[in-house]
Amino acid sequence: MNSTDTGVLNAIAHRYIAMWNEPDPALRRALVEELFAPDCVHFTPSREVRGRADMVARVAAAHAQWVAPGQYLFREVPDADGHHGTVRFTWEMVEVATGTAVSVGFDFLVLDEAGLIVSDHQYIDR
Repeated sequence: MNSTDTGVLNAIAHRYIAMWNEPDPALRRALVEELFAPDCVHFTPSREVRGRADMVARVAAAHAQWVAPGQYLFREVPDADGHHGTVRFTWEMVEVATGTAVSVGFDFLVLDEAGLIVSDHQYIDR
């Protein structure tokens, strides 16, 4: 996928963020399968995840830690940018009660020709 259309890129970011917030495990798994290639990789400063099954587990663990208790949600910032099969976008983890961002970061995605994520590099700014 080689789109530079910000609407398309922001839609990818929107679905990506929805995946982390999704409370239903079956729907969360479906979002991983819709977004990620079977042999995907996901990197953070402290972890490396390989394949869809491990990505499903990664998202489930993050959801259980941050979203399920009801204190936080993830929110996209509509600033997605991309070219040559990549997408970069900013996200925030916000307090549900106040909407205040307590963590901010960005993801850099590499997409295959079908638009599936083959590589996801997550950076946490704060």
